[in-house]
Amino acid sequence: MDIQKKADMKEHYLLTRALSFFDVACMGFNCVVGAGIFLLAGQLNNLVGMGSLLVFPVCGMLCFAVALCFAELGSMYDETGGAYLYTKDTFGPFAGFLVGWIMWLASIIGWASVASGFGLYCNYFLTKDKEWLSKVIVTVLVLGLSGINYYGVKPGARSINFFSVGKFLSLLIFIFVGVFFVKRENFNQLHNGGNFSMATTLALYAYTGFEFLVVPAGEMRNPQKHLPRIIITIFIIVTFLYIAIQYVAMGTYPQLSESDKPLADAAFYFMGPAGGVIIGLGALLSIGGINAGIALTSPRSLYVLSADGFFPPIFAKIHRKYHTPYLAIIANTALTLLLSLTGSFRYLIAASVMVSILQYIPTCLAVIALRKKNPEWKRGYKVPGGYCIPILALIICGWLLYHVELKVIGATALAIAASLPFYFRKR
Repeated sequence: MDIQKKADMKEHYLLTRALSFFDVACMGFNCVVGAGIFLLAGQLNNLVGMGSLLVFPVCGMLCFAVALCFAELGSMYDETGGAYLYTKDTFGPFAGFLVGWIMWLASIIGWASVASGFGLYCNYFLTKDKEWLSKVIVTVLVLGLSGINYYGVKPGARSINFFSVGKFLSLLIFIFVGVFFVKRENFNQLHNGGNFSMATTLALYAYTGFEFLVVPAGEMRNPQKHLPRIIITIFIIVTFLYIAIQYVAMGTYPQLSESDKPLADAAFYFMGPAGGVIIGLGALLSIGGINAGIALTSPRSLYVLSADGFFPPIFAKIHRKYHTPYLAIIANTALTLLLSLTGSFRYLIAASVMVSILQYIPTCLAVIALRKKNPEWKRGYKVPGGYCIPILALIICGWLLYHVELKVIGATALAIAASLPFYFRKR
């Protein structure tokens, strides 16, 4: 049976295909480039020194293998669901439910982490006695983006496009101005040791997010054609962008390891107050953009689980005027605010990486299984090299899981256990 005609995805009849190629491309850029690159440069420098120049290309190559698996499956589906849908079709409803639950957790935790990062960069413009205002600003941001997405997927996409242009310009300014201020002696002061595995795991946060791009496929125009091209192109551009940014930050700012706002502090150092303001605003636009992206994609994970009967059907209700899962949007907003205002940024990063890996594994397995199970299904893109890249991606996921902290693994296991009553209630 052709996957485009499956009858069990009954919830799509009120969704509209309003997302153009440009909207999806901006969404992809926002899904990947967010808080990570603005906040991790100093931590990576502190961990491995000169080795941080290798972290991003290594991490980019590791994640690219996984991204290619998403590209192949994205070329086969035009329905809302992403990794949940791939896993359910390949390994059955129980495995699909677990991945769907993990996807939803990942979207909530991911949104909370970038909202928290937005608050950190707000502190750049606030005096010490006014830093409490950052939590107010985070609250307004989350509520505002949720409100925009409540009124339609197209307004949500426009907000992403706006943030996309702002973040890209600020990063280009940082690179093309900063490269003239790079000093060789700044590199000579850096150590060459450290924990490269931990640094790579941490840098993975700067690449996670591409898995959310495939979730709202049911609201895209021709996703099977566009998604593979966008995923592959974004990864190549982002990797070169990250390497250039890390190089400029290390070469211009001697105190990089001590900064929790490394790019803004580096820009202030080599361009003066105006540079700090430009990059600080660019960081806010960038992190605001990833907030806007997850604000659009995150409720769709809750929505599709509810549409399939795992969660209360109320969260699958579509607004008849705006064609959005409005009650899922409201629920996600409340949970995101709770986490972003109470969780630490570093812990949220670790949790976000963990739940992202748990989406990657079944997706990579699904590429192998679906080729054997349904070789006749039409694929707009096929990962080259037979099964080599999916197997490599699985090995990479195992390696990354091995380096995740035990307390994060334990918390994730408890979260998965908490999901089981929802599944067996349906049964």
